[in-house]
Amino acid sequence: MKKLILFAFTGLLFFACTPKWEYKTISVKGVEEEVSSKFQSNKFNITDEALNSWGADGWELVGVYEKTETVHPNFGNGEYVTGLQPNVRTSEVDFVFKRKK
Repeated sequence: MKKLILFAFTGLLFFACTPKWEYKTISVKGVEEEVSSKFQSNKFNITDEALNSWGADGWELVGVYEKTETVHPNFGNGEYVTGLQPNVRTSEVDFVFKRKK
């Protein structure tokens, strides 16, 4: 019986001490620059000041992932790009943050 009570108390203590987290996702969309090339990459504007501001509020960066978009169709005629070319690029970068509640 003592072992059962000790086991129940240990389990309760473990769950009571487990931290609770809240999460936040910040999406940064790409900015297409005025260049004649169809293959130009998007630029992403995220500053150190913005990241430091979120860090000062207690947010910790735990992950970064990208979303892609199709840049141009590739049908193989003169109007479009011919041959094998990459036709996707990063359109958005998402930053995932967490902090204790």
